[in-house]
Amino acid sequence: MKITEKAAYLKGLADGLALDPQDKVTKVIKPLLDLVQEMSNYITDLEQCYDDVCDRMDDFDEDLAAVEELLYEDEEEDEDDDETCPFCGGAADGEAAYEVVCPSCQTVIGLTEEDISKEGTICPTCGEALEFDYDEDELDAEDSEEADTEAAEENKNADEE
Repeated sequence: MKITEKAAYLKGLADGLALDPQDKVTKVIKPLLDLVQEMSNYITDLEQCYDDVCDRMDDFDEDLAAVEELLYEDEEEDEDDDETCPFCGGAADGEAAYEVVCPSCQTVIGLTEEDISKEGTICPTCGEALEFDYDEDELDAEDSEEADTEAAEENKNADEE
């Protein structure tokens, strides 16, 4: 039974007892039963409001999920675009852009642009100092050759489509 049904049942029981309206006990019981009936009506209204709020929250949650999907979808596309540096072909987020083999221990070491520009680093495996001697003009020429090759491939792909 619901709470309103229980309150109505109690009131019906009290009415069926044919209590004397002048009795002290009856004067207490009748207002208590009226209070129970009012409280049950109020609780029923609160339950209905609670259900309405829950339904609206579910709607908001669905709308928010749709917005998040759109936002995160855009971020995933941005992440894909930022994976490689357009200048050196390495990782754009500070990860290794170059790989160097240590002449002593033959360990492959990943280096960033910053590591290379220092003109030296220390091998993390054997501790040997590694120095880099390169000509920036040569690097620029290699980069432009790679860019030309990529552009040619893109043009070829575009022509095929």
